[in-house]
Amino acid sequence: MRTKFFAAFAFFALGLFASPAVFAAPGTPVISTKTNISLPLKKNSKSAVCVNRNFNDTQKFGNALCAALDDYSFDCMIKLAEFVPKSAVVGYDYVWSFQVIQWTDKNLDDVPEKVKALVLLYDRDFNLLLKSSLKISKSKDPSAPNCLDFLVGEYVKGLFNDIVEVVQDVPAKEKPAKQKKAKKNEKQAE
Repeated sequence: MRTKFFAAFAFFALGLFASPAVFAAPGTPVISTKTNISLPLKKNSKSAVCVNRNFNDTQKFGNALCAALDDYSFDCMIKLAEFVPKSAVVGYDYVWSFQVIQWTDKNLDDVPEKVKALVLLYDRDFNLLLKSSLKISKSKDPSAPNCLDFLVGEYVKGLFNDIVEVVQDVPAKEKPAKQKKAKKNEKQAE
């Protein structure tokens, strides 16, 4: 009985530690994005970053995000509000909102050891463009860059440079009907 329990525990523990999404190496950003539009985002854009003024960690994250966006946006403005009305973002291409889920700063030096956040990107009409989950822990290398700046920099760089096409799923019942209709239209065109 003990042997079976130990074997099951060892198998579970091995699977848990082998999963890169759960445990990443210190200093390695883990970024997961679900997008409703094709990427990359357009450069030379105007961005508004909504920051909840009540939390220091939120303000630090918002400052890092706005600094990273400066490389791709000619105008990045921080709005000190979690939600802003449409009238406050007239003329802006992107509205960034986020929630800091975990912020560990043991030294209280505003350089966190661990950061985890949820980032939402909207257009000027507040249509959701993408939703991302970000996390990182501090690198053990003392010469490594600040983990917050590195995480946000890599995230923004990916959004503005990586090509991602969104493929709309068509239900299985509609596929054959659409194919028949397309063939019928081709025959009529001939």
